[in-house]
Amino acid sequence: MLRVEDLRVGFGRIGAAPVVDGVSFELTAGRAIAIVGESGSGKSVTARSLVGLAGAGSWQTATALEVLGESLLEEQPARARAGAAGGGPGRADAASGDLRLGAGDSGTGAQRLAGRGLGLSARAWQRVRGRRIGLVVQDALVSLDPLRPIGREIGDALRLHTRLGVGERHARVLELLEAVGMPEPEVRVRQRSGELSGGLRQRALIASALAADPAVLIADEPTTALDSTVQAQILDLFDTIKARGTSLLFISHDLAVVSRIADEVLVMRGGRVVESGPIDQVLGSPRHDYTRALLRAVPTGVPRGLRLAAPPAGAVTAMPVTTAEPPTTTPVTSLPTTTAVGGPSAPVLEVRGVTKTFPVRGGPRGGIRSAVDDVTLTLERGATLGIVGESGSGKTTLARIVLGLTEPDSGSVSLLGEPWVPGAEKLRRPRRRLVGAVYQDALSSFDPRLTVGQILADALGATDLDGASSSAHPSAERVAALLADVALDPALARVRPLQLSGGQRQRVSIARALAPQPDILVCDEPVSALDVSVQAQILDLLDELQQRRDLSYLFISHDLGVIGHMSDRVAVMKNGRVLEQGATADVFADPHHDYTRALLAAAPRLPARG
Repeated sequence: MLRVEDLRVGFGRIGAAPVVDGVSFELTAGRAIAIVGESGSGKSVTARSLVGLAGAGSWQTATALEVLGESLLEEQPARARAGAAGGGPGRADAASGDLRLGAGDSGTGAQRLAGRGLGLSARAWQRVRGRRIGLVVQDALVSLDPLRPIGREIGDALRLHTRLGVGERHARVLELLEAVGMPEPEVRVRQRSGELSGGLRQRALIASALAADPAVLIADEPTTALDSTVQAQILDLFDTIKARGTSLLFISHDLAVVSRIADEVLVMRGGRVVESGPIDQVLGSPRHDYTRALLRAVPTGVPRGLRLAAPPAGAVTAMPVTTAEPPTTTPVTSLPTTTAVGGPSAPVLEVRGVTKTFPVRGGPRGGIRSAVDDVTLTLERGATLGIVGESGSGKTTLARIVLGLTEPDSGSVSLLGEPWVPGAEKLRRPRRRLVGAVYQDALSSFDPRLTVGQILADALGATDLDGASSSAHPSAERVAALLADVALDPALARVRPLQLSGGQRQRVSIARALAPQPDILVCDEPVSALDVSVQAQILDLLDELQQRRDLSYLFISHDLGVIGHMSDRVAVMKNGRVLEQGATADVFADPHHDYTRALLAAAPRLPARG
């Protein structure tokens, strides 16, 4: 179904050091190959190159790239390179026999030639995408058009690649939404992406990729935003698709999910495949140190207080997080135990009977939805309260109420024993510094025009943002101290967030939240978008900061492994209600509610290590 041989991808000057270096694999009907590795290893670039979306300024070569036996590389004499608009630098190497794919996502003049090949045209790539190869990307929020209902988004794929009529397309859209586990598809089909939770948006994106029934489906982190029960539904759906003969190229940082869906796995690091083979062999008896390091970083089953990654060599690092050496083979070391384990302390946050409803767009007139329904919670000083539940369960709405960003319909929140919500913002403002927030998508939470130093200076209350990057400015020392506190090189104060890796951006997000010296951090899916090795570093960092600063965390995640590792207590939410809460170890070992049992049963697990 798909054959890739010696794929190389780079950016800038042709022949420069590639970010994907010599990747080869064959994908047969009804089989799934997974690609795993840390951020920057080349996973997504490999996948996007197969549909001509590697990015502007990219170059790609391959000995072979075939879908359904048809080559995506068009033979052409090397001298034709001179006629390609925007061909750019580089030299033809006719002796190499390599063929060139289309560069960039336009498929037009940005293409460059090498060897004897020319990439596909824009029109040719459009015939490949959707019909022959479907693509599910990770970031559904920016992939869906915010101005159009999701029904029209999915219907467009059917309009472009099938001959179905309007009524047939609508029926097929509803069928696809139901297949991916979308609740109330008749209502959701008329809603826009901004009206859906992250998990619901991801399901809509998967439905769009499946619409034209492609022979090969590339799924790049397709379950990152999904809770374990919906994740299980999606993986079951992928199993059904495989049973029909569709081939699946699956990219994920979640090794347990990979072990559930893949037949074979490629482990990538620095653009190269360092280990490959059957899934049970690679994850059960890994041969490469890097593969073993990835497996050690998985938080599932690691008790509270144990370090996931090896301690850093120094307080700061000038290297990007994604290029850091993996954890060593030494045994994990223990972090100090939180104060909550030693005994109860005075609560820093109390949520009492909070309720919040929203009108339902596209539903019956006057219809409302309970996002948070009579929730009562307590967070103690120095402890972590985990909130777990499926997408749309009300976790993020509850977080916004706690942050004072959304007014509840009823109920109240007290902070350090004093009223916090409801109330006028002018009454909260003097105490705003007591509560910080770390969000899932750090990049979207930053002003892209500001440098890291300016972002942190703003959080510190500096009035001269331009001076934050100057060592002569008083705030520069405080910015440098914040960066050092999250193990980043102070020199990064001069760069913008877009130039950082995902792990570095999340560290900056944590530094920004720490700037006003809060007592509480609300962490809303802070590691769900990170690969397992960087996730381990961030979770260890949060644990260490909690000890040094006596912080309390309200920690929201759909990942049961992360919640189990990080939380002293846990609350399980569904449809806006807290169904069960208690000490994390007790709830996970002996859940009382059927939904909690279903969540735990649906969570994928790694194969036993040999």
